[in-house]
Amino acid sequence: MNSRKVRFVLVATSLALTTSLLAACGGGDVSGEGSENPTQDLRAAAVDKIAPVLVLTSTDPAELALTASQSFFERAPVVVLADADDETAQGAAAAAALDLHAPVLLTGGAIADSGLAKEVERLGAVTAVVVTPDRAPNVDAAGVVTAGAAAVPVLSSEDLEQEARKSVEAIDPALDAVTLDAGALVATADGGSEIDENDLAEVRDQLPETASPRLLTEVLALVDEAPGQTAALATAQAAGVVPLAVAGGDPRATSASVQAMAKAKALAVVGIGESFGTVDDLTARVRAAETGVELVGGGQLVSEGKRFVVLPSTTVPSTPAKVAEMVEKAASRAEPYVEVATVAGDETVTVPTVELVVTEASGAAGKDGNYSTELAVEAVRPAVQAALDAGQQVLLEIQPGRASFVDQVERYADLLALPGVGVSLDLDARRAGGAVKKDGEVPAEEINEVVSYLAGFVEAKTLPQKLLVVHASTPRSVTNLGALATTDDSVVVVVHSDVAGSYSARSKAWDALTAGAPAALRWGRTDLAGEVTPERAATTEPVAPAPLVVVVE
Repeated sequence: MNSRKVRFVLVATSLALTTSLLAACGGGDVSGEGSENPTQDLRAAAVDKIAPVLVLTSTDPAELALTASQSFFERAPVVVLADADDETAQGAAAAAALDLHAPVLLTGGAIADSGLAKEVERLGAVTAVVVTPDRAPNVDAAGVVTAGAAAVPVLSSEDLEQEARKSVEAIDPALDAVTLDAGALVATADGGSEIDENDLAEVRDQLPETASPRLLTEVLALVDEAPGQTAALATAQAAGVVPLAVAGGDPRATSASVQAMAKAKALAVVGIGESFGTVDDLTARVRAAETGVELVGGGQLVSEGKRFVVLPSTTVPSTPAKVAEMVEKAASRAEPYVEVATVAGDETVTVPTVELVVTEASGAAGKDGNYSTELAVEAVRPAVQAALDAGQQVLLEIQPGRASFVDQVERYADLLALPGVGVSLDLDARRAGGAVKKDGEVPAEEINEVVSYLAGFVEAKTLPQKLLVVHASTPRSVTNLGALATTDDSVVVVVHSDVAGSYSARSKAWDALTAGAPAALRWGRTDLAGEVTPERAATTEPVAPAPLVVVVE
């Protein structure tokens, strides 16, 4: 083994997406390609087929590594073994696996040797590359021995090889063992890492001759960058899978991930990490991201790094001039919040938002008897489109009278099909009738019907998330607030404290509404025009919980 001047632990989940990586998703099919050589029996082969969407959710590194091997490899003459408690060894194993097109399995962890033996047998492996502990654990990047080095016993190559042989025999006595020192992992000039070529050549010389591997193509692995995924991700890459880092587990979250998904349009997508949720969750997120459509502020999530500043309860303009005036007014409402964020170094994107009254509560029953007047979709469309074109969010305000909220929301499906168009519900405008026993007090279940409708609509149309604002003037506005839907992946529900007046009155109403409410709820607050300035923001306690929506009266 060569002496080491640099030690570098590979963090396989910290990935920078590059054009070359995405290019690997540009052609072919899910089953891999490779030159056939019938005269040789030993050949690594990826699985023939993989599900269009797959999620590997284990939080245990050894279990996750085993699942990855089972998911991506049909057979492999060589496997790479590393200690489940040695991150440095796992980094070296990952780097070696990429070159050898071999799965990585972890020993000494949650998977018993008998479980590893079954996987080795399934793969048809004949040789194991065992990554042994770094023999110079106290040598820094400059090659200098650090304090305490003398107290660390140095094992000889023979000792390490004997330990490696024992670990392999515990799994399968027929398996040949080849050792690789974890210290063979060295830093590269671009900040990455690789196995020292001389060490890798020594390993290759001891391996059996194999045919060219058959690898997967057009398969994308999304990783949420949680600890313990190094081995599993390396196995995926060794099988030909292309990695994409998606912090938080949602490919809709950022502009970069949305555009990467849209460009790749992989035939299969695998989520590695528990944040990707269920297969159904990830399927919906992937299909939406692949459209490439984004919301103002980037990505497809309304709640990710954004703040919505709302011009409230605006009558739908009747002329182009009035439409332009509305758009300008909404932009001016948002400007002070942009300035405050800039001064404070807050990277939250301020999104100007127009709230258009599309159904208006009436004192007369009208022909349909619901005490509400509904505007035609085409009467509303010019104002909606103008706001969207100006980079603004739109809320369609519903004042239903005696109609249910969901019945009126459904009327505007054509407008809701536009990304960036959400809904606001005026609870004070809901009159008694049906499930509503008292004017302005609406059961959470009726609001949840709107959430359910919008969620189904978003999934059916593969749209970005929808914003649903619930205007509540008192804590009694939503009866059984704890039952209000808060967990839907497609719809973000915001309860707005719909109280104007003095700062004291608004703060009192805010405290009364938010006290004891479900922690998962998102909130909206009312400010007065001209009230927010950088100077005042610097001397005012931040509102808690932080509002996602600010309505400026």
